[in-house]
Amino acid sequence: MAFEWGTACRPKSGQSVSGDTFVIEPFADEQLLVGLIDGLGGGEEAALAANAAAEVFRAHPTYTPTDLLQQAHVRLHSTRGAVAALLVLSGGSRQAIYVGVGNIGAQVYSTQSIKPISKNGILGYRMPQLLTLRYTYNSGDTFVLFSDGVSSRFALETTLDSSAAPQELANILLHNYGKTTDDATVVVVRAF
Repeated sequence: MAFEWGTACRPKSGQSVSGDTFVIEPFADEQLLVGLIDGLGGGEEAALAANAAAEVFRAHPTYTPTDLLQQAHVRLHSTRGAVAALLVLSGGSRQAIYVGVGNIGAQVYSTQSIKPISKNGILGYRMPQLLTLRYTYNSGDTFVLFSDGVSSRFALETTLDSSAAPQELANILLHNYGKTTDDATVVVVRAF
């Protein structure tokens, strides 16, 4: 397999349901669709919005990220909305494509300069002009997507072992940098 991944997700303190969700869909030949969705607010209504977007992404992993986000935008019109980021990794060509709407964070540990950014907006309400970012990655590179319930301070942490197994790294990031005042989700993918 060209990829290994780990995920960690928990609802904000006092809630039993998280408004965050994620999608990890292998497809075609050594390709992987990775998505992180954060429904606005928290609880059941946020989860409904996030899960509606996730259904769109899972149903059509071969579509371009921009097409998937536009379809999710239409699907979420009757919900409270969500922010989301999509990452497509192609194992054979070592190409990464990233498109994001809203405040989903992305951190990449690589010798390449890979700095994904999202455009301001809300799926279901205010779709920005989407920005498709393309990168070449190396074997061993680690991609981290995280919701705003996780502090981005970890990206500055010099003692963090970014080479830890993806599940271990996801658990560490959620435990050490997750906020109890918001739903928090981390998705870690390592490419080989």
